[in-house]
Amino acid sequence: MNLERELGPLLKNGIKKDEPMSRHTSWRIGGPADYLVCPVDIEEIARVVRYSHLHGIPLLVCGNGSNLLVLDGGIRGLVMKIGSPFHYIRCEEGNRIRAGSGTPMPDLARAAVRKGLAGLEFAGGIPGTLGGALIMNAGAYGGNIGSLVQSVTVVDFQGRVLELARKEIEFGYRCSSLSSAGVVAEALLQLEKGDPARSEALLEHYLQERRRKHPQLPSCGSVFRNLPDQPAGRLIEAAGGKGLRVGGAQVSEQHANFIVNTGGATAKDVLALIRKVQQLVKKKFNIELHPEVKIVGVEN
Repeated sequence: MNLERELGPLLKNGIKKDEPMSRHTSWRIGGPADYLVCPVDIEEIARVVRYSHLHGIPLLVCGNGSNLLVLDGGIRGLVMKIGSPFHYIRCEEGNRIRAGSGTPMPDLARAAVRKGLAGLEFAGGIPGTLGGALIMNAGAYGGNIGSLVQSVTVVDFQGRVLELARKEIEFGYRCSSLSSAGVVAEALLQLEKGDPARSEALLEHYLQERRRKHPQLPSCGSVFRNLPDQPAGRLIEAAGGKGLRVGGAQVSEQHANFIVNTGGATAKDVLALIRKVQQLVKKKFNIELHPEVKIVGVEN
């Protein structure tokens, strides 16, 4: 079996071999993927999924690599990156927006505001693309993407294109059943007619709050899941975790639930720092913190 010879000619962008995942994650960390493909349409997604399923090749799907820690040994198998061909936004009747899974959440929020539609303002500062946001039911400031979903188009793990209605999808806190449904291609969102001036002001307010609180160095966003009654960042700060460092990885001085890459950080550094933070909070409060970030790949 030779992916470059057999699958490569079937894809417009071909296949990249031994591609450093540090180029494809917001942390700028990660060893090489055996193979990386960037499909240009839903037919190519289906082609890749069917090929990987037929040959038993592990398949990892990613967007812009936020909320993802790729270990230093890289990823065995095939990585499929859902990128710019799936960055589109179309308005439909009934205050609805159809968007591709590669659409950055800030672009989606701004497009809704420009069209006079309300409900997505909370998403203006969320890192990542719509596909990842749907899978983890991303949210902020009391809103979440799952509450707006009318339907989601996926390619299941046999390569079939399916449209899932809202009632067929389960959304929870930072999770959804879409993670086991297949590869997300696009979604139809139900919004409300709004006041453009009010929506713009609300969006800018949320963006300013994020700029004030969130670090600018490379990170994955929030590392740990919040507790029902307590933000993880507050616990870490109260336990004395701000500024804690291992190698090039550091708990942000701005927001304690962020680990930043200060330069040259490795996944090994980040994992060690995650464990240190967990031990600190456990010792101080007898509370177990659980990572929200998805950890993939193999260690060196």
